[in-house]
Amino acid sequence: MRVSVTFRIVAGLVLLTLSTLLIACSLKLAPNLNRVQMEDRARYCEALAVSSSLFLTQGNTEALKGYLDAVVKHNPDISAAVLRQQDGSIFLQTGKTDDLTGTSAENRFNKVRIELREENHPWGQLEIYFPVENLGLLSFWQMPMVRYITFVVACCFLGFYLFLRKTLQSLNPSKVIPGRVQEALDTLAGGLLILDTRERIVLANKTIARALRSNPDQLQGQVVSQLPWIQQAEGEPEDELPWTRVLREGTTHTGVTLSLESNATTVADCFVVSCAPVLDDLGRMRGVLVSFEDVTELEKKKSELREMLQALHESREEIQKKNEELQHLATRDPLTSCLNRRSFYEQMETLWEQAQEQGTPLGCILLDIDHFKSINDNHGHSTGDLVLKGIGGALMDLVEEPGVLCRYGGEEFCILLPDHDIEQTDQVAERYRVAVESLEFDDLKVTSSFGATAISLGAENPQDLLDEADKCLYAAKRGGRNQVVRWDRVPRDMDFSEPIAREPAPAQQEPVQEPMEVSTEVAISLGANMECLAQMIDAQDFAGLASVAEQVRLTAGRHGIFAITEVAGQLHQAAEKVDVIEAIYLTNRLMELCQSYQSLHLQHTAD
Repeated sequence: MRVSVTFRIVAGLVLLTLSTLLIACSLKLAPNLNRVQMEDRARYCEALAVSSSLFLTQGNTEALKGYLDAVVKHNPDISAAVLRQQDGSIFLQTGKTDDLTGTSAENRFNKVRIELREENHPWGQLEIYFPVENLGLLSFWQMPMVRYITFVVACCFLGFYLFLRKTLQSLNPSKVIPGRVQEALDTLAGGLLILDTRERIVLANKTIARALRSNPDQLQGQVVSQLPWIQQAEGEPEDELPWTRVLREGTTHTGVTLSLESNATTVADCFVVSCAPVLDDLGRMRGVLVSFEDVTELEKKKSELREMLQALHESREEIQKKNEELQHLATRDPLTSCLNRRSFYEQMETLWEQAQEQGTPLGCILLDIDHFKSINDNHGHSTGDLVLKGIGGALMDLVEEPGVLCRYGGEEFCILLPDHDIEQTDQVAERYRVAVESLEFDDLKVTSSFGATAISLGAENPQDLLDEADKCLYAAKRGGRNQVVRWDRVPRDMDFSEPIAREPAPAQQEPVQEPMEVSTEVAISLGANMECLAQMIDAQDFAGLASVAEQVRLTAGRHGIFAITEVAGQLHQAAEKVDVIEAIYLTNRLMELCQSYQSLHLQHTAD
């Protein structure tokens, strides 16, 4: 069984004290209690002898007997008193005189004999009997020296134990640790605390003292849990700090993020804390070793990153909205919201290829508003715009997916009908004609002429299909308008060069042309690239970020957008250097510039 260090130190000090007492006794430096006792007894017996001689001289035997009875009765150390004459006969006796007979009397009593004289002549002896102390345990304890030594040893043990226990708990470890070791602890980049079982600081290095805005001496004795800690780790018991958990469980605990409360507007001091138990030789908990890694700057960078990413996501959403608006403007006619001719051609190419590959039919309808120039001349261009909007809206309601509706020209509309042969196309065109004829515009009656064809009638390419529909429309106009003419019923000898009243659209009805300095294609391209940049930032793909930034720089440079060109070039360099903060900032700046360009484009388009 192993004993604690404190107990061993106390035991050594007690033995040292006991040895000192015994040595003092052997050198006769300590008082001899037995000898003192014998001297006291001798003096006492002499006093009794003097008193007895006086009584004898006076001849007062009764008074002498009473005196000796009183002495024996009131003195427990005296067992008996005997007064013998010179011839050995007993003149007077008192006390336990029955025990004085027998051979063992000498072993049971110590006898002190004093000569008595009467008028300078020997008279007899006064014998005083003292009991002999037995060598048993009780008699041994009654020995004065034994009780004295026992008392001294017990008091020393208790005093030394309490004193050393308190002293060792309050001992300043920094005074015990060599100076070079203390200097090494102070030069550590991380903070270091040693706590006792009551969470009091017994040792702190300068690093953690600076972080706590104090010094090591001031920190000693403070309860570390009373400092203004803010726990950031999830999954920990509420209000339980890591060193408290170590003291409770006795296991190492690492990776806990703690911050100190701060009144400043900046990020509070933040640390990653690791704790390990400090055990003694018996494996008992004696304290906790706590290390602190300062991650304040890292938390500041993370906070900046979160703010920038939030701004980036907001810009990304804004750009997405701008892209949707640009996509709508780039593909739609601004007056009727039907597809414009460029988007129509793209979809027509796709539908044509699908029909060729799959062997499915494809119908085409071309319609023209009858006497549209007269409407403009007689009722004004505003009425003409209302007519175009009304017919375009009605057709968009009628054309079902996957059909495609386009404003082909000024007052012309073109419709593609996948999976429709000529018969189905002719029927649909007639339904559209009736719908247009039924529309009312402020007591104005409007009709349209339709030309219908299908891929099965011999068109070799999309342009041939459009030409067939256009010739059918010519035939419908020539035949009296407000009718549907299909390609397979158009006479092959019809002269399509003869002019008819197919008025060109007025100048203000032409598709709005983008100003040279604000391009729809560039706006859409920049929007798509911004979407890619946001994805690259989210994925931390700096190689991809540099590549997309270079594409933006080249696109903006070709079109003379110098502000975007400059920022895109800076972003390219930051991405190649993997400068996270700069890359996020420049991406955010680039998105703002692209948003400004898109807003300018939307304004020009609206104008």
